[in-house]
Amino acid sequence: MPQNNQNENEEMLKDNHSSKKKKSGKNKPKKKMHPVKKFFAIIGTTLLSLVLIFVISGSIIAAALTVYVLQFVEQDAVDISLSDLDLDYTTFIYGYDENGARVELQTISRNADRIPVTIDQIPQHVQDAFVYIEDERFYEHYGVDWKRTFLAFLNEFLHMWGRQGGSTITQQLVKNVTGDDDVSWERKMREIFRAATLEKYCPKIDILEAYLNYIGFGGSTAGIQAASLKYFGKDVSELTIAEGACLAGIPKSPEENNPFAYYIDEETGKAVYYGKEKCLERQKVVLAAMYKNAVISKIQYEEALNEDVQFLDPDSQYESENNGVQNWFVDMVIRDVILDFEDLYGIDYDEASDKLYNGGYEIYTTVDIEMQEAVEEKFKDYTNFSETVLSDPPQAAFICMDYQGNIKAVVGGIGEKSGSNISNRATRATRSPGSCIKPITSYGYAIENDLITWSSIFINEPVTEIIDEETGQKRSWPYNYNSKTYDYAGYFTFQALQRSLNTVPAQLIQMETPQAVFDFLQNKFQITTLTASDADLAPLSVGALTNGLTLEELVAAYQVFGNGGKYYSPTSYTKVVDSNGKVVLQHKYTPIQAISKESAYVMNKLLQTVIEGPNGTGRAAKLTNTPLVGKTGTSQDWKDLSFVGCTPDYVSGIWYGYDIPKEIPTGTYYSSSVVWKNVFGDIADAGPTKSFPECSDVQELYYCTETGLLASGTCPTGSVGYYKSTNIPEVCSGHHDVEDESSDNSSTAELNVLELANFLE
Repeated sequence: MPQNNQNENEEMLKDNHSSKKKKSGKNKPKKKMHPVKKFFAIIGTTLLSLVLIFVISGSIIAAALTVYVLQFVEQDAVDISLSDLDLDYTTFIYGYDENGARVELQTISRNADRIPVTIDQIPQHVQDAFVYIEDERFYEHYGVDWKRTFLAFLNEFLHMWGRQGGSTITQQLVKNVTGDDDVSWERKMREIFRAATLEKYCPKIDILEAYLNYIGFGGSTAGIQAASLKYFGKDVSELTIAEGACLAGIPKSPEENNPFAYYIDEETGKAVYYGKEKCLERQKVVLAAMYKNAVISKIQYEEALNEDVQFLDPDSQYESENNGVQNWFVDMVIRDVILDFEDLYGIDYDEASDKLYNGGYEIYTTVDIEMQEAVEEKFKDYTNFSETVLSDPPQAAFICMDYQGNIKAVVGGIGEKSGSNISNRATRATRSPGSCIKPITSYGYAIENDLITWSSIFINEPVTEIIDEETGQKRSWPYNYNSKTYDYAGYFTFQALQRSLNTVPAQLIQMETPQAVFDFLQNKFQITTLTASDADLAPLSVGALTNGLTLEELVAAYQVFGNGGKYYSPTSYTKVVDSNGKVVLQHKYTPIQAISKESAYVMNKLLQTVIEGPNGTGRAAKLTNTPLVGKTGTSQDWKDLSFVGCTPDYVSGIWYGYDIPKEIPTGTYYSSSVVWKNVFGDIADAGPTKSFPECSDVQELYYCTETGLLASGTCPTGSVGYYKSTNIPEVCSGHHDVEDESSDNSSTAELNVLELANFLE
């Protein structure tokens, strides 16, 4: 048999033998695993797999996070500073009372009512109240409280506790400095890293100060000082432990925990205040945290718990904050500062307004508080303007300043003021001044340049012809305000001004040349509303200006007649100080010598005749104890009535008319001089009698009442006139007729020397 077959047979025999063994059960049985052991084996294998997965994933995440942080450091450079914290502070407007004490007139804010305060002004127990309720490890950590952060992260997944914040005081500041407030892990990482970086360079005390000045306390109230004033009516330095704890409990939920929180009852429609109870509940939590951290003793803790905390009345606070209307002066000073901010910072009006309202400035005004209140009350009483109130009454405006341009009082309309920051007719409306323009154009220019004297003679006659708008026919121009006829009589300078003749100023403008007078008005009196077309006869002689001028500018121009010829630009404030104590705006009292002292004195005497003279248009404004000089003004067709008056202390003026120009029913309404006296007469006449400054260079001389030259021994009658040393008339050597001042021969021009002296006394 072949060898191969033999081997195959042997293998088959072996396999059969093994098979028989298995079938016979003679093999050793296999051991079975216990079910419990098997279960734990599976669990162990699974857990080990999970741990390995977690370790591997964690390593990957850690590596990725490390790369991210390194990139973040390189890209963002973590350049952060508390100076970048955008805080809106309340601006304060101040005046001074009659004793020189500073008085708060108004606070203004737009985004938040916040008052800056330094950390040394905040009591330690108030600081502690905030620290130990908001961030009890504030003085221990380096910007991030990792324990709180870990618990906050864990709680996000497990929801084991109520919502819990992990941000430290430093992190809260970082969030507000950067404005980075999106809800994401990346933002939180940036916040943590920035907080740690900030604390490397910024002391804890500075961080806490910034925080206490920033946080909100309900509504628009922000910062510890504003909250202290709002809820307790006291400076933060005066807060007790109990009061400080009340305030510290508010920021967690400002709209709910503040003591003025309320809802409107649907049935009664009245406010139901629940905030006080919630505030006091939260106070207990704060006090417990302070006691736990040993910053107050047990005695202090119990005393604070038992203190009867007195909050201000929320109703009165709400009324003052929401229903108060700024007075006219506050409106004016706000606008003036905004306009000056435009120039100072090169920004537009809206930007300048935001800067003022949110910048925490202090504005020191020029207001006379008592005068402002008194004049505003006069404007609320319509009987000061008319005996009868029509269904369509005219409006009015008033302004008063001293002889350095400091505005003391202003009112922009009759009746109750309808709101804050509304248009002010005294400072913003441009209207025709009528004859009030004459002293600062024709007469002022002529006296200053020695072109006329007190007793120069002019004929009451027109200077040209114009086309009458009503008839379309030619007519002589100008005619006088109370007559369209001419008497062609001779009048002395003082008589023409006293009577407010229009013909004489027109003759003067014609003689002086309109352009020269225009330049005089614009440059010497800083009138800003003039146009090139105003360099003409009508605008400069009777006030028919293209745009008109503001009452503020008109009154400011009259300063020169009571202070020796100096023009000061009018101002409503002396200085503006920023939140760091730096003066950013300060009014400069730099006068323009508009006319000489002698010219000012002679013009003062001339304007006195408007009040004192028998034919003066301003006689109704005469005061009992105080000398007054002034001028009335009436525009064409009686659309505007004005009066400007100067006393030794003040220069003031009133405008009267319709906002949309139309004729004023003068038979019903008082004249401008009467209205001025009704509004300001008692104020101007109060106090000791004073006098205008003298000028020794001006000579008081007799003039011939026939020729206007200096009287000689042969002149039949003479009167007293006032003459500049540079422009004294020649001595009279002959006579010609001068028109009587009045038909009953009682005029100043016809009084003999003794009678005139008695009249002047």
